[in-house]
Amino acid sequence: MELLNRELQRRLLFGLSEVYPKAANMQRSFQDADTRQVNYNLFYLNEHGLVSITATKLMNGDYPIHSATITARGIDFISDDGGLSAILGVVTVKLHEDTLKALLLEKIDQADGDETVKASLKAKIRAMPSEALSTITQHALESGLEKIPDLVGSLSKWIGL
Repeated sequence: MELLNRELQRRLLFGLSEVYPKAANMQRSFQDADTRQVNYNLFYLNEHGLVSITATKLMNGDYPIHSATITARGIDFISDDGGLSAILGVVTVKLHEDTLKALLLEKIDQADGDETVKASLKAKIRAMPSEALSTITQHALESGLEKIPDLVGSLSKWIGL
């Protein structure tokens, strides 16, 4: 039996949301599910901050869960619109240095131009510190956006509006 179970996680989150802000007594709730699997998934959800649990460590090493409460983050997670987290949260997109360098090197390879100049550019990009790479990436993005003739139309198409 696979212990990590997305359907059970969904049932746990929705079940806990129905009694929020109260905690659910786990000895009475979810009796139809395998206790080991319920505990496994609740600990997993707890580590992701979606639920809060109270458990006791027994001498045999077991951790029976006494109660569980869904957190605000858990409610936002199951909300169709992402809840307040979607409204208040800031989305950060991270591109790793290696990824950016690989993209630049690939574009240099594809571009027309003198091979010695291209080789020199590629060597400088490989040796470039993160701060310089960040500046070049920002300028490249700005330049690319300026070259899109109908930015609003293109974005609408790409996003599916």
